[in-house]
Amino acid sequence: MLPKNRPTLPGEFISEDILKELSITEKELAKAIGVSPETVQGIVDEGKRITADMAVRLSRFTKTTPEMWLNLQAAVDLWDVCHSPHFEKIRIIAPYAA
Repeated sequence: MLPKNRPTLPGEFISEDILKELSITEKELAKAIGVSPETVQGIVDEGKRITADMAVRLSRFTKTTPEMWLNLQAAVDLWDVCHSPHFEKIRIIAPYAA
């Protein structure tokens, strides 16, 4: 069962739990994890997806797991699909019966 409200984007966690809590900039985070500032900015400001590579980098920096970051992304992705206009076409798919 999916939540009624859209799950928090991974970029919001980065903004609130990393940048604000640690008082660092997107540029400083980018340098620390070895990506471009535009990459971090895209995730934080534009809601771009977390990749497996980024999940590993963030997990190393935050002492969390890559799975945590990927699960945050997956929750948003699933919510988006289930609330998209084409979901009715998916919903009517009949289960396979052997």
